[in-house]
Amino acid sequence: MKEGDDIVVPYAWGKISTPSGEYEFYYPKGIWWGCKRCGACCRDASHRPRRVLLLPSDVARLEKAGEKDFKLDIKGEEPFVGEMKKAGGACIYLTKEGCKVYPHRALLCRTYPFWIERDGRSFEIMFDRRCIGFGHGGELREDFFRDLVLQALEQRGDA
Repeated sequence: MKEGDDIVVPYAWGKISTPSGEYEFYYPKGIWWGCKRCGACCRDASHRPRRVLLLPSDVARLEKAGEKDFKLDIKGEEPFVGEMKKAGGACIYLTKEGCKVYPHRALLCRTYPFWIERDGRSFEIMFDRRCIGFGHGGELREDFFRDLVLQALEQRGDA
């Protein structure tokens, strides 16, 4: 896909019930995606720097795994409390073999190229069309996107 391509992606609606209440979510329908493990999402893009914002649960998970000095403190971007450090425009954990902390990585890393925008009890799942994984892998269905929303709710303590 070239920059500037105008492709309309239809969205579908889903519903989640958790002990803390009901939520609705809107997700892109009919897209195919599979991670190519290229590491591009771990580096600044040519059109903008990448920021990996950290939730308190991300920080706790990395610290529990023994990691230290991996974040910059941030304010005013709640619910996020930190930003992952970079070196040379790439995440400090990116190696030639891939992510050094893969099992402990941040929620934003776990969900990329998708991210979730929240308005109260409603979520919209957005995606980065530049990811080379689009058009590969399998068709993503409602359950995939429901799991993304549930992960976000869990990490934020709302599930």
